[in-house]
Amino acid sequence: MLDLLQQEQLELLCVLYWKIWSSRNDALWNNRFDNKQLIIEQSLRFLDGYCRVMALRGRGPSTSQRMDTRWTPPGGDHVKINVDGAVSAHQRAYGMGAVAQNSSGEVVAAMSCKGQGVVCGIAEACCLRKALQWARDLSFEKVIMESDCASLVTAMNSHLSYINSSLGTVLSDCKLLMASITNCHVKFIHRMGNLVAHELAR
Repeated sequence: MLDLLQQEQLELLCVLYWKIWSSRNDALWNNRFDNKQLIIEQSLRFLDGYCRVMALRGRGPSTSQRMDTRWTPPGGDHVKINVDGAVSAHQRAYGMGAVAQNSSGEVVAAMSCKGQGVVCGIAEACCLRKALQWARDLSFEKVIMESDCASLVTAMNSHLSYINSSLGTVLSDCKLLMASITNCHVKFIHRMGNLVAHELAR
């Protein structure tokens, strides 16, 4: 089975196994129990942080796919939508920014909005869902979504299931929205290449 997984999927699976093992030890020795949603959210946050550090150092698993530090225009008649979220953990609130550009690098649309009532682990996924809804409403047919949240991109390109969690619900929504767009996929971009969306999210 492991031979069938892509590098990013294997990384996520290893982190999930490690976090499940760690939570099992907490339950056994400290009588502290984590729910499934918390385990998934902590795993995604850990993997995202790890990927960011490894990308900055220019090494680590899948670094070649994570070292895009400059924004590049999409090819052909595609639209590239960069999306980002800015989270205020103590207020359980987030800001979302997205900018759509064509193959000439011209901005064809941009948006920003605020959201409430989510934890850090799923805020980026909620932002992606909003951006996909926006892309569908604008009738974009060929779309490249870019996010600087490596763990979210890994989750979106994975066939792993996140059943019975808030994150799983948002990811499922995202995948359904992607299917409603003729040609759509999600890619990772380094934060330095995602600055316009980041500023819109703040």
